[in-house]
Amino acid sequence: MKRTMLLLMMLFFSLATVAVAAEKKVAKAAVQQVIMVPGDIQWHAGPPAIPGAQMAVLEGDMTKAGFFVVRLKLPAGTKIAPHFHDKVERVTVISGTVKLAMGVTQDNPTVLPAGSYFAIPPKKAHNAWVDEETVVQIATHGPWSLHAVKGGK
Repeated sequence: MKRTMLLLMMLFFSLATVAVAAEKKVAKAAVQQVIMVPGDIQWHAGPPAIPGAQMAVLEGDMTKAGFFVVRLKLPAGTKIAPHFHDKVERVTVISGTVKLAMGVTQDNPTVLPAGSYFAIPPKKAHNAWVDEETVVQIATHGPWSLHAVKGGK
């Protein structure tokens, strides 16, 4: 009986230690408060794979593991060649309209006006284009990547 009690106490304290360690890890990854109005957004040159695009990092660091939020401002006529990402891509159309096609061709695009949202699984080839200036927001986990698909234009 004493042995069982001792074993249960050891198990309890072991689990408590694990729980405290997990709680400390969560506390370190706590969200920083971010409040940003449109005039606070600082636009910079976008990714080289999207010539003419501008980008603003709203939260996090897209080059590192962890959550991040960025906005991309795409000039009218921008075409994003077929590509895929290593992680899930989650996108909200803030303004303008995105035409999104799965695969390497522009066949059967989905037209996504402002307010639309899409999520694409990792490694799924897709391409997009805009006819008017368009702003999209990507909110997902890094590190972010964009890999061109062979045969894509």
